[in-house]
Amino acid sequence: MQIQKKQFKDKLLDWIIFFVLGAFLINPFLGLIAIFGLIFYFFKNKNALDLQLSKYSKSINAFSNNLARIESIHNSTSVRKIFLQNNQLKTLSLEFPKKNLIFKAPQLRLEKRKRYLQVALNNTINEAIQIISQIPYSKRILIEVGTPMIKEYGIKAISEIKQMAPLGSYIVADNKCADLGSREVEMMANAGANASTCLGVAPIETIDTFIEECEKYKINSMIDMMNVEDPLSVLKKLKKLPRVVILHRGVDESEFSKEKQIPYYQIKQIKGNYNLLVSVAGGDTLREIQRAIFNDADIVVIWKSVYEASENTASLVNEFMKEIK
Repeated sequence: MQIQKKQFKDKLLDWIIFFVLGAFLINPFLGLIAIFGLIFYFFKNKNALDLQLSKYSKSINAFSNNLARIESIHNSTSVRKIFLQNNQLKTLSLEFPKKNLIFKAPQLRLEKRKRYLQVALNNTINEAIQIISQIPYSKRILIEVGTPMIKEYGIKAISEIKQMAPLGSYIVADNKCADLGSREVEMMANAGANASTCLGVAPIETIDTFIEECEKYKINSMIDMMNVEDPLSVLKKLKKLPRVVILHRGVDESEFSKEKQIPYYQIKQIKGNYNLLVSVAGGDTLREIQRAIFNDADIVVIWKSVYEASENTASLVNEFMKEIK
């Protein structure tokens, strides 16, 4: 009963203070009278004043502690350990005292009416890390974990590159799926990729499954049409369209069949029939980049210029970016 009376007095006191402040705002003369009345009340009830000051002091201290805790968390290196799983808005509980904090990473998507430069990393992890450290961050630069790197290091290469790249970087896993599309997409997505590739020469059933699984895991599907004479014939057979079609002249083709050109004319053929993005791979000179963009390519892939890190890596990438408008 005494506890209830004490709680009632505390609440009553809060209301009196609120009333005094309100009275002062309405009429300063009325407010002064109310303030003198409150002073007289506290003079007669010194314990009430001590309790009230103690309560407000605790509130201020609690607020200050919360601010300090938030600041320490913000500066903590453990926050940087955030990673994506399935490339979805995955929630992560970081281990901090008392309460767990939940972070959400944004899902990255390719946008139409934008041009992208895709930097393919096909060497070692160490080389890749050095190259990434020199690449300027841009939403229009895609970082590809190349097929040789995935074969040498496994899907761990994707996770490593994801962690080393600037936060928010778009990661392409060039796994070149040829079978068992569902399993491969799951692996690439769980490793942190934002896009995965499948061969256009793969069985139609595999490509269909691949695209469906990419939608399920909310990553972009890319179909590589290397060694496919007529990409439209493949697209016509699919249940659903991929997000990106890659026109690709292979490394061995460009090395041993120099007369074989990148089929730039197919860009307009594909985009004239289907509402999707077209990527061009196999050209690594400024002239080839210019031709790809001139023919309406959405993504241009380079790899030779960035196979090894050098003091010119950053300037080369910037030079390529100037051509992609």
